[in-house]
Amino acid sequence: MITRCTAADQERIHQYIGNDYACCLYLYMDLVEYGADSEFTKTWIQEEDGCVTCVMLSYHTAMHIYARGEFNVHEVVDVISSVKPSQICAYKPVIEALKLPLASLGYEAELGYVGKLEYHGHDEQDNISRATLDDVDEIAQLIYDDAGIGNAYSLEDLKTQMRERLTQGFVRSYVIKEDNHVAAHLGTGAEVGHVSIVSYVITDERHRGRGFASKLYQAACRELQQEGKEVYAVYYVDNSIRLHHKVGFVDCCEYGKLFLKTH
Repeated sequence: MITRCTAADQERIHQYIGNDYACCLYLYMDLVEYGADSEFTKTWIQEEDGCVTCVMLSYHTAMHIYARGEFNVHEVVDVISSVKPSQICAYKPVIEALKLPLASLGYEAELGYVGKLEYHGHDEQDNISRATLDDVDEIAQLIYDDAGIGNAYSLEDLKTQMRERLTQGFVRSYVIKEDNHVAAHLGTGAEVGHVSIVSYVITDERHRGRGFASKLYQAACRELQQEGKEVYAVYYVDNSIRLHHKVGFVDCCEYGKLFLKTH
């Protein structure tokens, strides 16, 4: 049985996730930051014989799912059909279980990895600054125009999410600018306590091949590790996998997403 969660269910969800948060980073961090039922999030819990079997959390147009073992796929698909998220993120066994049932609704699957940063020797980088709210429109446009990152978002939703999270202090963003325009960007998708995730790594196609992504990773990871944070990232395609391994990430679990192409 699946039921909508209230604040009273939050501790049960945390107990279910335990130390396995690397397999559900955004679910875990959104839950800590916003709670189980808030202006920004809605959460569902699936139970069988009094035991939790699955947790689902929606934030804007995304849904994040965590199940440690077997779960009732039909019930989960029913919730997804009702909510209609543009993308669903979960670790690989959950994506594999949902891939065929959701294909008829137009969802496509992509598999990759969650990596944890293990390397500690990042050099200090120059020409990198913190993004401000004034940079959001340019950053969002770069992400939206990239087929691999932005194809499950609308441009306005990207802008809204970035403004919300920057204003709340839930994330930070780093940019390299050329002629007062954003040439490359890297942000933290979320930060809570000792856990952070870096995301939205994008370089304007006019400035690619100049090592900007590596420089941004060096700067961001150096700062985050100096603050004592665990640093995670999610990566899919071969060139992204190579980049993350190069800057010190080690695969810690297989991950994936199901998405509806918006453009």
